[in-house]
Amino acid sequence: MKKKPKKIAIISSSPLMMMLALKLKKNGNDVTVFDRSLDKGGAWTWFKDYLNKYKIYVPKYTNTIHPYNKKELRFTNTMNKFLKKNFRIKIKKTTKKFSINYKYKDKFIYDFSKFYEYAYKSNDLYFVNDFVSKIETLPNKKVKINSKMLFDKVFLSSFSGVKKIKIEKKKLFNPEHKEIVSEHISIIAKKFKLKNFHYSQFFDDCFDRVKVDKIKNFYTLTARLAYSMKGIKISKLRNFYLERFAEKKDIINVKLSKFRNYYRNKKQLRDLKKAITGSNIKYVETTQFMCGLYSLRKILNV
Repeated sequence: MKKKPKKIAIISSSPLMMMLALKLKKNGNDVTVFDRSLDKGGAWTWFKDYLNKYKIYVPKYTNTIHPYNKKELRFTNTMNKFLKKNFRIKIKKTTKKFSINYKYKDKFIYDFSKFYEYAYKSNDLYFVNDFVSKIETLPNKKVKINSKMLFDKVFLSSFSGVKKIKIEKKKLFNPEHKEIVSEHISIIAKKFKLKNFHYSQFFDDCFDRVKVDKIKNFYTLTARLAYSMKGIKISKLRNFYLERFAEKKDIINVKLSKFRNYYRNKKQLRDLKKAITGSNIKYVETTQFMCGLYSLRKILNV
């Protein structure tokens, strides 16, 4: 006998949560994806105007996929095969500079453009542009979002901004978080001065998470501005700071973007997981892509 489809809510439209949404939809469920931003993709989103003009996905923010421990390192080959086969992710090994605070040998570059093309245009998923501030479980096992929409199950990401969680027969839980607005620069250029370079987690006193990619006929660079640089005008960046990356004649365009994040430390994440344990609100580890995919491996059949 065929199971009745469940109504499932996914809180976040990041690639990891979208992979979960697509898998749950493939299993026959009705899936709704919530995101407060009109720009899908969360911290992985891209510039729509570049997509329309150049037909390329130019990222607003810096993202990489890499292990942080031996367990994740052992998981790398399994993950790569899974991403290529199931989600059209292009993966290539690189010998370019890839500097993070964990030493390991084989490093890879991941191209999500084909995944973006089909995942975020999927007619199988229902997208809701709304901020989820309250989630509560009901006596009939349903889960209510924002006091109006009912679901059988809700999947909640690590840094979602939910302010109130009410589990039946338990006290109201107010998840703690620190709201952070980070600022990021994105440059399109004919070429950059950085040679044999892909990524540096700690670049210099002005920029961190600096990443260079080649996308079709362009080179792109994304970086997060250091705290001391926040609020700087783009004209000042052009005149005094971009020379370290590229010659002025080679720069095609420069953009500044802001990203709002609801950061939780380890204790706050533990408290969140403990508060929803045993309910139909399920926590999804999204602090890093690889550890998140590892935590979802049973659901995704990795």
